[in-house]
Amino acid sequence: MAETKITATTPEQLAQLLYNRQTFLLNKVFTQDIQKFNSITAWEEITCVGYNPEKSKLEAIVSIKQATGYSGGLCTNGSREYVRFFVDFKDGNGFQDMGYSGFKVADISELPAGPQHPLKYMTHLFIDDEKHRKFLDCRTAVIPTVRAVLSWNTIPSGNPNAIPYYGNVKDVNIQLKRRTLILWGDIFNAFEVKVKPDFLAHINVKEEVHIPAPPLPPIEALYQTYQRAKVPDHRTFYSSIAPVIANETQFIKAPSYNLFEIQKLKVNIKAITDLILKPVGQADVTFEELQCVGLNTALDTLGAVVRIKKSSGFSGDLCHNGSKEHVAFWADWDNNGTFDQYLGTSSITVHDIDNIPADGLCYNVDLPVNLNGRIRTCALPNVIRIRAVLSWQSLPSTTNPNLLNTWGNRLDAVVQIRPSQAPFVDAQLTLVGSVDRDLIDPLTFLVNSDTTNPTSNNNRPYGGWVSFNGIIDRNGFNGVIKYKIEYKKYGASDLTYAPISTAESFHMINFIPNPNVEFNDAQVAPDGWFTYKQNPAIGLYNEYNYLGGWSTGALADGNYTIRFTHTDANGNEQIADLFSLVVCNVEMSISQTANTSVDLSKSLDLVIDGGDCHCYDKTPNNHFVNGHLRAVHPYFANWSLDLQPSSHTHGTVPNPSSRYYDALPNAGDIGNLANNADDGDDNAPWSVDVSGLDNCGYTVSLAAHTRVIRNSSTQFPWYGIKAVGFSVTDICPNK
Repeated sequence: MAETKITATTPEQLAQLLYNRQTFLLNKVFTQDIQKFNSITAWEEITCVGYNPEKSKLEAIVSIKQATGYSGGLCTNGSREYVRFFVDFKDGNGFQDMGYSGFKVADISELPAGPQHPLKYMTHLFIDDEKHRKFLDCRTAVIPTVRAVLSWNTIPSGNPNAIPYYGNVKDVNIQLKRRTLILWGDIFNAFEVKVKPDFLAHINVKEEVHIPAPPLPPIEALYQTYQRAKVPDHRTFYSSIAPVIANETQFIKAPSYNLFEIQKLKVNIKAITDLILKPVGQADVTFEELQCVGLNTALDTLGAVVRIKKSSGFSGDLCHNGSKEHVAFWADWDNNGTFDQYLGTSSITVHDIDNIPADGLCYNVDLPVNLNGRIRTCALPNVIRIRAVLSWQSLPSTTNPNLLNTWGNRLDAVVQIRPSQAPFVDAQLTLVGSVDRDLIDPLTFLVNSDTTNPTSNNNRPYGGWVSFNGIIDRNGFNGVIKYKIEYKKYGASDLTYAPISTAESFHMINFIPNPNVEFNDAQVAPDGWFTYKQNPAIGLYNEYNYLGGWSTGALADGNYTIRFTHTDANGNEQIADLFSLVVCNVEMSISQTANTSVDLSKSLDLVIDGGDCHCYDKTPNNHFVNGHLRAVHPYFANWSLDLQPSSHTHGTVPNPSSRYYDALPNAGDIGNLANNADDGDDNAPWSVDVSGLDNCGYTVSLAAHTRVIRNSSTQFPWYGIKAVGFSVTDICPNK
């Protein structure tokens, strides 16, 4: 992938780039003269991407570099940074679109003097990787590649090879969680069992088996493996020896080897002790390294990316417990260079993995933080220093932000805390269906509304299950807070409001114990009033700021009004948010029959004119396959045609090979100009020139996407396929 990075080195260059940036979205004509450059990173750049296998959570950390160029200050709408994530699961399908996330950025002055830029923002996306998890041998993991694409003020293309104008592309390798519930067939395959023994003959190969992970591998086997891998002894036995040494190092209670077992291996325990007790002046990042730190401003959540560099040295493979990478976070609230408040520690489990790529594996951790008393108005941007300290196995210090343990490092960053106008109990919805609440248009009620120059990322409704995430600021109030999210048909009486749900389970974290305790808080609320239990003052957090979910599948399509209400410190009800959105649960129906013309009763159909399964040759009158297709939906995104087998097509593709929502208003509807062009193509012609094809049998298949944000995913719902077939020979009989 070609990529040109442009950075400003002089004030004059920056001024010219700023002019181009200010006119970038005004008119496409302005950008044509400078389109020879791509991936301008003078203003923003993805610096790190990581994955948490336990949470199925992708995170990207973005560096915002300039004081201006973001379309206004914090009290304005500013502009947005979007990150679209793609994952190549190495299953032959290439990079697959996982959806996008985004966050607001604004002009923040460099005054007063002090650390202001670059500002580090974190954004995240949950993905469903369940079907890609596998039961492999103990030291082999499923390792996909993640591609994150950053784009300023424009949602990145669904094409993983497209390079953004402002922004950049970042590829990293990640590890998927190992499947824990496996099939007997997986076991037989893993151990290459061709014929089941008689005593296993009765076992169903599709029966699930749960295999618990033993805490530690046998000491002799581990030591031999680590010696071959050149893992130093003080790394191999760190978790067994360091806890019994009288120093300040703290450990989470975990299984360890007996010192007598270690001594039997003729290991020099004194030498190991001397190395562990040696003051750490320089961080040892041979095995792991903390690489980026950022803040998810909207959700008050810090994030960090840790890169694992070695295949061994992590106290066990995927069949065992492995070890922990701990990251402690600190805050310098007054920016005087002293990190005076410990915020908490978050951890990730890592293992010995033989197939680790040369550039390592990237993991992320995150930590909700207490911003009580730290929120300012938008007129006074609150920019602070954050420090993260990485430590392998032993816990980082909670009293000394400068202290390093034997393995790990520390990293500082500057972040921006979200503004607020309210000095009392205040609430806001931050995400609706995984997209920012303020992206819902107040007039059209659609997400990313654009009636002038729309693309497939614009004018999106909701469907299926809609999640609501948000924060209620207590601002010192430690009493009971209740909240309710309701819906009604747009324009209906307020008496018709109904709760979006009456039973929820909230994933909570209690940071008062060390280590922290995660648990699910199940609540049943027949009247829709849930208790808001997050209270940073006592170390209790709602990990995902999840407030509730709304199942829209049984509702009539159309516009709905949402009301978010909470109680204040006096028990009075306060409406925190009131807005409307569009619900569309229309599915695309696919014709299942072989037709000679498109089936107008279905929304997706593909035909070869006169019928399929015919023969074509390369004579002048018989070298075109002609057909029609239908792909319609109230919120159409795109359709595409695929000719297979590609190994015999020599680059030939159907004409046209695809159509997009943003092309329809310009080109009109191919099949019927009277049809609403935004709905798709109702009877569009297509063709294939067989002149360049080998003699073979072929299929052309049709698939389509809609713009619905379905089940709180920014991916485009997929429908298909409808396929037709034909053959190519030198001379067709009975032409």
